[in-house]
Amino acid sequence: MNNILLLCIIFLSLVLIILAVVPVFAGAPSAGEQAPEFSLKSMDGKQVALSDFKGKVVLIGMFHICVPCMNQAMEFNKVRDQLSEDQVVILGINTNGDSREAVAGYLSKFPAKVQFPYLIDPLKGVYQSYSQRDMPTILIIDQKGILNARAPSVSADQLVSHIKKML
Repeated sequence: MNNILLLCIIFLSLVLIILAVVPVFAGAPSAGEQAPEFSLKSMDGKQVALSDFKGKVVLIGMFHICVPCMNQAMEFNKVRDQLSEDQVVILGINTNGDSREAVAGYLSKFPAKVQFPYLIDPLKGVYQSYSQRDMPTILIIDQKGILNARAPSVSADQLVSHIKKML
C-alpha cells in the first residue's frame, strides 16, 4: 500500500513539473518561424528595431552580465572583422533588464570594445518573446525576418560559415 502511495505521489509530482515547464518553452520561436519584432534603445541612445534590417541577415546575441556572454561578444567582433555591415547586421542585447549604467560598467571590462550596437531591454521583452533559455542565446535571422538558427555559444568561424551560406 505504501509503495502505491509513493508511486502516485511521484507520478503527480512529475505531472506538475511538466505542466509548469511546458508553457515556458512552448512560446519559443523555432527555426523557420517569423522572428518576433522588437524595438529597443542602444547604449548610445538610438532606437533600433528588428524591422529596420529587413533584407539583411541579422546576428543577435541575447546577453546577460556574465563571462560566457562577454566571450560570445568577442566572437561577434571576430565575425564583424570577417563580414561587413553590408553583409550582416550584428546586435547585442542585454536581456536581463539591467540598467544602462550596469551594462556600461560591464562593457568597460571587456578586453576589446564591441564593434556592434549593444541594446538594452529594461522590460525583458526580448527575453520573453524569444523564451531565452541559454546564456548566451545566439539568433540568426534571415533577410525576410525568419528565424534561421538558434543556439547557445557559437564560435566566430561557425557563425561566418553559416552566414555566408545565407548571403
